[in-house]
Amino acid sequence: MKLKFFSVLVFIGIGCITSWGQVSKTIHQTFTLDEAEKVNVNVVGTKVEMKETKGSRVLVETHIKISVPNEALLNYIVNSGRYDLLKEVDKTNGELTLKSKKTRDALIIKGKEVSEELSYTIYMPTSIKVANNSTLVDNDGE
Repeated sequence: MKLKFFSVLVFIGIGCITSWGQVSKTIHQTFTLDEAEKVNVNVVGTKVEMKETKGSRVLVETHIKISVPNEALLNYIVNSGRYDLLKEVDKTNGELTLKSKKTRDALIIKGKEVSEELSYTIYMPTSIKVANNSTLVDNDGE
């Protein structure tokens, strides 16, 4: 009985240690194609995963992780639009471009820079071609 209790306590302790110090959140954005036949993806992040889906819209899941255990801060910066993607449509070429905002000022809390880790899962309609997928790794926080 004591061994089971100790084992459970160890697993809980390991879980607390590994999750301490950071918070994460997933946000969703949906984009209409506006008659585009190709999509360019130009985002700043560590990973972009493309998946096919039925339908006529592009769904983007942005997975955000920051290095401080402050969920209120993460909610505030998410709600301020810091991680929203921008959409541009070039009707002459039939291309839709999804891109990160150009400027993201450093987050500084108590004199230390907060590191941010972004990854994306993009659900693309099967009828659309991906023209370009440029994932830029942001190493400013390292």
